[in-house]
Amino acid sequence: MAVRTKKSKSSNTKKEASSNGPSSSTRSKTNKGNTKQSAETEIIPVERVMNAVKSLQEYLKEHGTDESSLLDDSELKSQLQLVVVNTESFSGSLKNFKPKLVTVPHSVYKPWKEASTTMVKDFKTLLILKDADANAVSSDDLIDLLPEHITIDSIVTGKDLKTKYKAFEKRRAFVQDFSLILADDSIVTALPKLLGGKAYSKLSTTPIAINTRSDNKFNKTTLVNSIKKVYDTKIPTKIPRGNTLNVHLGSLEWFSPEQLAENIVSVAKQFIEKYNIRTVLLKSNESPVLPLYVNLDVLDTLVKSKQDSKVSVESDVVEIDGVEIQLSQFDKSLLQIANPDELDTLFAKQIKQAKRNLEEVEKEEEKEKEHKEVAHVSNKKQKKAAK
Repeated sequence: MAVRTKKSKSSNTKKEASSNGPSSSTRSKTNKGNTKQSAETEIIPVERVMNAVKSLQEYLKEHGTDESSLLDDSELKSQLQLVVVNTESFSGSLKNFKPKLVTVPHSVYKPWKEASTTMVKDFKTLLILKDADANAVSSDDLIDLLPEHITIDSIVTGKDLKTKYKAFEKRRAFVQDFSLILADDSIVTALPKLLGGKAYSKLSTTPIAINTRSDNKFNKTTLVNSIKKVYDTKIPTKIPRGNTLNVHLGSLEWFSPEQLAENIVSVAKQFIEKYNIRTVLLKSNESPVLPLYVNLDVLDTLVKSKQDSKVSVESDVVEIDGVEIQLSQFDKSLLQIANPDELDTLFAKQIKQAKRNLEEVEKEEEKEKEHKEVAHVSNKKQKKAAK
């Protein structure tokens, strides 16, 4: 398992002192310029991420989709997820309808749209505006104002959703037709009621708030810049109530390993800096998880917390897949950072051994029971004979 370990300041100092480089004054200036770059690669080395991406590519080639499988199945199989595990709930008890936007250097939507020409569902973008701005901009206007790779396929207002798409089935069919929904940030809070809860069950149909105004007036330039910002540099992700968050990175086939690695490092860095993250894992929809980052400080804190709480020896035994298994100190640490959905796979060896041990115990108990019954019958016969 690839884990992140922290080097002490003293070891770093020795390394710098022993290297043959420029003078201290020149080096200090150079270091200032390289601070941002080194900070980005310090948390998760890009090389580690690239190795993980290549491993997933090899895995998917080896476990390719059957020829009889539907086209949609092969599309889903290569979809990548970054699994981020926090030490506590990401949002607490509050339900957050508004997705969090994380910044990436390589657009997810541009290659998605290009790939959709051969996909089951075409990539389409919906723009939802305030009623007052219904005639302020048209699709034709945006064709002229936006770059060629960005298109707005439909523009509606809150009033349209209340009237034209009032019927539940009609509204649901309309919303499901889009892969990206952008909405004026001033009406986002009203959209759960207008679009219905179903729209928020999928990330692709969850509205993303954008700014459309400048000096409290609708402004086309502001709108266009907001659309470009989301389309070219953002990935939306839902903030869960639990401690496990999934970031959808797009398909392995849409990017080079270098591009994916840069996106992954950027996303991971933003969450690690904001939350007390235990671990970051990479997986496709049907692959095992690959660990990219483990916060050893968090693990130490968790272990110390358990010790302070005087956890009994029974805490070493956990139930996974309906089987109680004994965990080593290493396994306990791994359990704390693992994706809950992957526990049966991660501890498959221990589960198998526990089942085997259980069967052996049951056999021994059965034999013991039989011996007792035989002994009981034998004692009865001896007593009868004695009489």
